[in-house]
Amino acid sequence: MTVGLDVRSERERVVRACRPGQPLPEFVYSGDEDALWSRVFERLRAMHEQFGCGHYRSAARRVKLPADRVPQLSEVSRALRPLTGFELAPALGSLPGRLFYGSLADGILHAIPDVRPVTEQSFSPDPDVIHELVGHAVMLADPEFAELYRCFGRASNHATSDEARTAIARLFWFTLEVGVVMEQGHPRAYGAAILSSVKEMESFVGADLREFRVEDIVASGIDDSICQPVLFVADSVSRMMDEVSGFLETSVGS
Repeated sequence: MTVGLDVRSERERVVRACRPGQPLPEFVYSGDEDALWSRVFERLRAMHEQFGCGHYRSAARRVKLPADRVPQLSEVSRALRPLTGFELAPALGSLPGRLFYGSLADGILHAIPDVRPVTEQSFSPDPDVIHELVGHAVMLADPEFAELYRCFGRASNHATSDEARTAIARLFWFTLEVGVVMEQGHPRAYGAAILSSVKEMESFVGADLREFRVEDIVASGIDDSICQPVLFVADSVSRMMDEVSGFLETSVGS
């Protein structure tokens, strides 16, 4: 897939021109980008039915992402707003941690509109529109998960030390990016990085699955350039949420 520089440059121009409070802009996608979205989305959708957690599958039925083209951030944002109050905002690239996490407290997810290269269609080390929409945006249609995202945002806004900010980033990574929960005796994914990657969906059940302990998570390192070899598995979504929100409120202060 070859995407002309003019297409990407135009998207960059549109993002730079976007201002808070204005209607979300429409982005132009090439036929190749629509085709890549369709291929990846169809594969992922089938895998979600088998390996996605129940909260995710229910949320996906509410959002109803199109299968034949790259969705507009604006249409997904319109779908989320009446469900949980969350909205999307376009971003040029990965934002610094405080800016990304902090906006979650206000119900705003900064999302990158670009599409991953065809060479990375099964696994992309960098966030793209597939990661943002298939992974994060769908889960934001679930009220309980939407509140957990907000909890991370509040904690980030109140963090006063590098140690606290590092703990927030690691906890977010091992939950809302590569989180796994046991359902009916089997590991099921709820993290955006797994749910938006064919390679991650194929391999996460074979990872080193460890007991979910917040203290172990915040002591663990992160390498987002590979499929995560170590995952922390909660025995239920409710337990994971209670432990994470409790840590953020008491140890970080949200």
